[in-house]
Amino acid sequence: MNEKQLRENAIKRYENGESPKAIYQSFGKSEAWFFKWLKRYQHDGENWAESKSREPHHTPNKINKTMEQAVIDTRKTLEKELYAQIGAFNISWQLNQQGITPPPIPTINKILKRNNLVRKGVKYQPKGVTYPAPEVHTSNDLHQFDIIGPRYLKTDGRFYSANIIDAHDRRCSVNPMRRKNRIDIIAALVRCWQTLGLPVYLQMDNMLPTRGSNRYPHSFGLVIRLCLKLGIQPVFIPVQEPWRNAIIEHFQNVFDKKFFRVQYFKNFNHLLKQAKGFETFHNRNYRYSTLGAKTPVEKCSNNVRLLSENFTLPEKLIITPGLVHAIRFIRSNLILDVFGEKLAVPRDVEYEYVWATIDKTQEKLFVKHDVTTFAEFKYPLPATSIDMSKNEL
Repeated sequence: MNEKQLRENAIKRYENGESPKAIYQSFGKSEAWFFKWLKRYQHDGENWAESKSREPHHTPNKINKTMEQAVIDTRKTLEKELYAQIGAFNISWQLNQQGITPPPIPTINKILKRNNLVRKGVKYQPKGVTYPAPEVHTSNDLHQFDIIGPRYLKTDGRFYSANIIDAHDRRCSVNPMRRKNRIDIIAALVRCWQTLGLPVYLQMDNMLPTRGSNRYPHSFGLVIRLCLKLGIQPVFIPVQEPWRNAIIEHFQNVFDKKFFRVQYFKNFNHLLKQAKGFETFHNRNYRYSTLGAKTPVEKCSNNVRLLSENFTLPEKLIITPGLVHAIRFIRSNLILDVFGEKLAVPRDVEYEYVWATIDKTQEKLFVKHDVTTFAEFKYPLPATSIDMSKNEL
């Protein structure tokens, strides 16, 4: 006997004079069940025993088909536009520009998901060890720097791009270059600081052109010397942990997918010109959830200190007073590796991150964990300079 027949049988027995309690107990049902169906029998006509949908008659937060289609159409339009963001924040902003009040961001994401318009990525999962990242409160507190490449132009060979992004407001500087050497890298950094401003920290990985020399770790290369001359503190992330530069790593993915792989470049000069257009478009139009849906230009603190457009490198570049930092993870061998030089540290910091700071003035290396300096080492620095006029690069 199905549910419909059960209900009909119960009402027949009631009409034949049987008590409600005896009826619903014989079916293993509740008192509420019996009187619900008795009420339906008395008021709902011949189809009273049919089950009704439990869907609410009115769902105030349900998106109508017209709005859902507007979200889908906006997403598909953005996908066709060069460089454009295609996420929920930009869709919301675009709908507002059209005079349409958009649904909440979570609702837009649900619409994208159920229409198979979401691209899933793998998120980094923290391992539970405290990481001593530089603090960022305003524009130019921290620039993250990385080089993408090599990439290849169909008719004009290989190139790289030295890209920099501000960790606070996401303003970027895009600098394609032919070679991955110190000359091109410092040219990219100078241009960046003339447009974005001088940062407190420049954070980067441990590639040789930014460090200097494996044979002479105390000598410092041109990039570090330039930073110190301009009062910038270089910060080197842990070896083989590129996710510590997560903001620039994400931007490199954007550079690839939204710029390099979506258009044809006739030659390197054409690439250079288009790269500046992409940089401008990104800074004026990209909207990030971490910025409260603002663009980088809108988020910028407007207290930037630009490097002079007339800046030129001195003929001799010495190591000037300043601080150079390296963040390192200490493994079971209890060795702190700073640019290839290995130093023993206490067991207290085993499997922890430490912050190593080279102080040019004191010529010492200070090692800190949390807020406590627990070790220091002598760190003599050479008085020699790099002679730019002789191209000692």
